[in-house]
Amino acid sequence: MDCSMTKNEIELFMREFADDYESKEMLRLLGRHPYCRFNLLALADSLDMKPKDIGRTINRLQEKGLVRTIESKDKALYALTENESWRDLITKTAALDYRQMAKLESAP
Repeated sequence: MDCSMTKNEIELFMREFADDYESKEMLRLLGRHPYCRFNLLALADSLDMKPKDIGRTINRLQEKGLVRTIESKDKALYALTENESWRDLITKTAALDYRQMAKLESAP
């Protein structure tokens, strides 16, 4: 794990903000593409989830201040927060591969 976050910081962040599978996967996707905007169907397709499930996940992450809505002419777009400290934390967490994440999650 080559980032400036400690194991404890990552564990606390994931426990607090990505305590369910859908939130964790959405944050990983947005963290890998921190300056992209996605519509609901693009998120659903990318995460292989139903749009209604994506909508609930977006709402949870918006309440926590991690995802923002950008209104366009015909559709809402969703992106990672503009808060640089949260954005930095999410992108560093997203940079971990699944093996590293599983190791952190299984640690006592």
